[in-house]
Amino acid sequence: MKIKMLRDVKGSSNESGNATRVNQNNEIIDCDKQWKVDLANNFMSNNSAIEVKIDEPKETKKKAVKKKVTKKKATKSKG
Repeated sequence: MKIKMLRDVKGSSNESGNATRVNQNNEIIDCDKQWKVDLANNFMSNNSAIEVKIDEPKETKKKAVKKKVTKKKATKSKG
């Protein structure tokens, strides 16, 4: 889950909550752990953040097309 901050808010910066940081306005936060999800839900319930979905472009690589190579038969020259 990802959230976008709507204003500057102090919040926990680690799981135990013994350190804080200021989450800046327009900052996108990736909530990849349960404690971050809980913090994000708290921010959203206070209208300090909204949940966002970011579509990242998929990297597409074209596969190289192998050309079929045929060998020419050796011809005997008449001489």
